[in-house]
Amino acid sequence: MKKNILALAALSFGMANALRAQFAEDALRFSTFNQGIGARSQAMGNVAVGFADDYSALFTNPAGLALQRNFEFSVGLARNGYQNNASFLGNEMVDNTNAFNLNNLGLVYPLPVTRGSLTFAFGFGRVANYSSIATFDGFNPSSSIAPSFVSSVDLWAKTPSERREIMNNDFAYGLGLADTSNGYFYPVVTDSVNQRATVQEGGGINSWSVGAGMDVGRELSLGASVNFLSGSYSYDREYVESDTRNVYHYAAPFDFDRFTYVSTIKSQMSGFNMLFGLMYHKQGKLRIGASVRTPTRFDIEESFTDEGRTQFDNGDKYNISSDGRTKYKVTTPFVFGGGMMFQVTDWLVLAGDAEYTDWSQMEFNDDNADLASENRVIRNIYRETTNLRGGAEVTLWELGLKLRGGILWNPSPYKADANNPDFNQLGFTGGIGFMIDEQTSLNIAAALGQWKTFRNNYYLAGSPAASATSEKISGNSVNVTFSFKF
Repeated sequence: MKKNILALAALSFGMANALRAQFAEDALRFSTFNQGIGARSQAMGNVAVGFADDYSALFTNPAGLALQRNFEFSVGLARNGYQNNASFLGNEMVDNTNAFNLNNLGLVYPLPVTRGSLTFAFGFGRVANYSSIATFDGFNPSSSIAPSFVSSVDLWAKTPSERREIMNNDFAYGLGLADTSNGYFYPVVTDSVNQRATVQEGGGINSWSVGAGMDVGRELSLGASVNFLSGSYSYDREYVESDTRNVYHYAAPFDFDRFTYVSTIKSQMSGFNMLFGLMYHKQGKLRIGASVRTPTRFDIEESFTDEGRTQFDNGDKYNISSDGRTKYKVTTPFVFGGGMMFQVTDWLVLAGDAEYTDWSQMEFNDDNADLASENRVIRNIYRETTNLRGGAEVTLWELGLKLRGGILWNPSPYKADANNPDFNQLGFTGGIGFMIDEQTSLNIAAALGQWKTFRNNYYLAGSPAASATSEKISGNSVNVTFSFKF
């Protein structure tokens, strides 16, 4: 997955109602549900479509609810860890962050029927986690971020009053990072600067769901759930360029010392989707499941702040800041799932899932020319993927334990990564489950995943990767789920 720490060619800081542009990566973020529900499923590589028959089926294949004949209360907690080893201009820096959240809370409610099964479930599930961090530091001899903020306005084509207004409101000029010559702005800082940044993301998506599964035949169940989604996303970035080697030691305005750029984003989202499923179950030995998740339609409200600060060797200091708000809509793609569970012996269960998504079907829905252009970008850079998951469960009757393990593989959604397996996410999981008494169980799962990514810090004309990091990501999680059947 690729992220852009900075993708703004120019900012208008003089207008309080300035709009922040949205990018294809925003649509991808809100379209990715990367958090498994329940420790039992997670311990087996997040297999669920042909396997889930407990509360977690509400979020993966509601047809599996029909296999539950008891009332069930479920609650789970999760810890998600993220470690980033970022390589930048020959330097490596490691940083990490952790997030704790409620993973699930809900109730399974079977109704008495004369034949078959009709079971309802309702409750909460955490379906996405956005916690991440990146820190890098290094000397860049060939470029600076400053030119990316310099406007290309023809000042001589403007009236004197228009020129004054443009210059008074120009970000780079106001911070002393640009001057004027021949009627145009030009950067006074172009290269030979030390670049340091810390980028931290947080938040996630919660699903408030209600659904049901019912038998429509002796060996066939159908199910559906309605999911109301809400959540938040936060983005905090501090980017610093400094003249650590005293290259800019001439008289003003070329006595540059330091430029600090701070950007924060806070998003609130709400959305809706439906999940449909079926499950064929053969005498408790074989299950085959299928699911279809409809597109989620998100309404997103976003607030943002941007601040620039500069200081120079002669003591001059400048500070410019602005904030704004914007709203936009995102539609995620359909998600199709298929899975199978096979009871090999009384003590061994094998299960596997496949999940298909065409990421090029993501889109922004507003009547906005910039967003329409970004939809074309989405169609050009994203592709179809099929996630694969597999797991096994071994029952140790004498000890009352179930030992579980699994593996999952999520290929990168970017077309450009199709021939580079390093950008695919590979994860390994494991866990245990045991019965506290006849009605009460405790399941614990742990997962570890690794993949690579890179980050373009800004773009300059003719140099699309003037400053970039290469990153090795390690993600880990622990999930503890308590279930009580009555």
